[in-house]
Amino acid sequence: MSLAEIVTTPGTLQQFKKFVAEYGNADQKQAVQHLTKWRGYGRKAYPAIEVDSDYPTVDYEASDATNETLALEEQSQYIAEAFAAWWQTDETSVIQVFDRGGNTPQVRPASGPTASKRTGRA
Repeated sequence: MSLAEIVTTPGTLQQFKKFVAEYGNADQKQAVQHLTKWRGYGRKAYPAIEVDSDYPTVDYEASDATNETLALEEQSQYIAEAFAAWWQTDETSVIQVFDRGGNTPQVRPASGPTASKRTGRA
């Protein structure tokens, strides 16, 4: 299944979350719980999948935003690792995680197989 098909196929986010609940580590499980829906797909330098979350909105221009920004970036990395385990491919891709205000601090690589057990994969 391509990234574009993942975004447009009903139930794929729930399949992803189920996979992470079964095979992900504690950090991945916690991070993926916050995902609410696939937002879209685009082709930038690499194919990119976008996902909305219920993470708090971060004011990236505020002087105290550094800790909040770093926290969302860290969670995005766990989500990217889990997505790479679920969506096995040799194709380089990225995942963008948006906070509830529609902002994204970082684009994370999400490609390649990393899980030893696989079921319910896309």
